[in-house]
Formats: sequence, structure tokens, C-alpha cells
Amino acid sequence: MIADLRSALAFLTRLPGGRHPDDGDGLVRAVPWFGVVGLLVGALGGGTFWVARELDVGVLLPAVAAITVTALATGAFHEDGLADSVDALVGGWTVEDRLAILKDSRHGTFGVLALVLVSLWKVGALVELDGRDGALALLVANTVGRSAAVGALRTFPSARTDGLGAAATRGLALGPAVAGVAVGVAVAVVSYRIDAIVVLVVAAVGTAAVGLWARARIGGVTGDLLGAVEQVVEVVVLTSVVALA
Repeated sequence: MIADLRSALAFLTRLPGGRHPDDGDGLVRAVPWFGVVGLLVGALGGGTFWVARELDVGVLLPAVAAITVTALATGAFHEDGLADSVDALVGGWTVEDRLAILKDSRHGTFGVLALVLVSLWKVGALVELDGRDGALALLVANTVGRSAAVGALRTFPSARTDGLGAAATRGLALGPAVAGVAVGVAVAVVSYRIDAIVVLVVAAVGTAAVGLWARARIGGVTGDLLGAVEQVVEVVVLTSVVALA
């Protein structure tokens, strides 16, 4: 159990204490812990936001600081997936072109634009919230985002036949997938009670939108697309919290 959590921590973040999974089976065992790792990342970002707001340095700097901390904690892992995904799905002419773009570590215009817009959207949402509400929103958004990626991994086919992502897609059973999704659901319900319905519905819509777009363009999801799911869900959850507030 602890070994699987350490695998999830190493796979999704740059935080100390992790140990990378050796193979696809190790990654599959780590998947149910993705939401727990999201909870940790969200706590770091949320704590940063709350403390910065308490220091009375305005509303913009705490939001930027919180988003910076979460990106540093993950090594911008999910942001990189978002940029690669948008470059591929928007810029490629054929399935082969899009899959080749996904493997390219360089970012193009569409990917950079996606990173800028998503970052601005997160900051724009956070400046509308006070310290406590913003911290809680970051906690929930990061947890639900990782759990949504688990749900997408189980729901949509893999676009590739090789790699750890494809192995995880083939090997992920329903039980572990439900456990991974349940973490996000539980955190949302405990945090927002009846309003969690709104948060979870928009998260499901965001997940479905990215997954269906990927299936239409490349036949399924990849690790990069799961990063895109996580980022999109973060954005829509933060937006829903602002609307509820």
C-alpha cells in the first residue's frame, strides 16, 4: 500500500519520498492513489494561497504564488500534457501526425496558448475568492482533477499499444479505478456537501469533453491526454466554486 502511494507520488510529482513504478503493473497499482497525491498538491497550493492572502499582499500575488507552487510540485507534469495534447489535437492533419506531435517534447503555438489561457483562468478564478475559500477550492480542484484522470483512463481506450499508459489502460480493473475516482468524490462532498453535485457534474463534463475529443482525433487517450483532463477539470472546478460563491 505505502509502496503504491510512493509510486503515485513519484509518477505525478517531484516531491520527495516517491519511488517510480518499475513497469505497467506497478503503475496500475499506483493509479488508485492519484487522487491522494492530488490532495497533497492541492494542500500545498491552497496553503500557499491562504498564507499569502493573510499577509495582505493583494489578490493577484497569492493566486500566482499558489499556481506556481503546484506547478513546481509536479514539475509542470500535467501542464506539459495539456500543451502537447492541444498541439496534437488541433495542429495535426492525420492520426499519425497527431501521435507524432504528442511524442515531440517541443511546444507549438497552440500548446503555448493553451498554457497561458489555462494559467490565466486559474488565477482569474482565485482572485475572486478569499483565503479560506481559495485554499479549499485548490484542494478540491487538484484532487478531483487527478481522480478525473483515473476515470478517463478507465473509460476511454488507449490511443497507443505501447508504453506505460497503454499498459495501465489494459490492466486497470474496475475496482481500483472506482477507488481512484472515489477519492475525488469524497473530498468534494466533504468540502462542499450538497454543492458538490455541481462541482462533480462540471468535472464529469470536462472529462468527457476531453476524452471524446481525443477519441475522435486519435482513437483514444494517452498519458498527455490524461494531463489535459486533469488541467481542464481543475479549471472547471475552480470556475464552479466561484459561481457557487
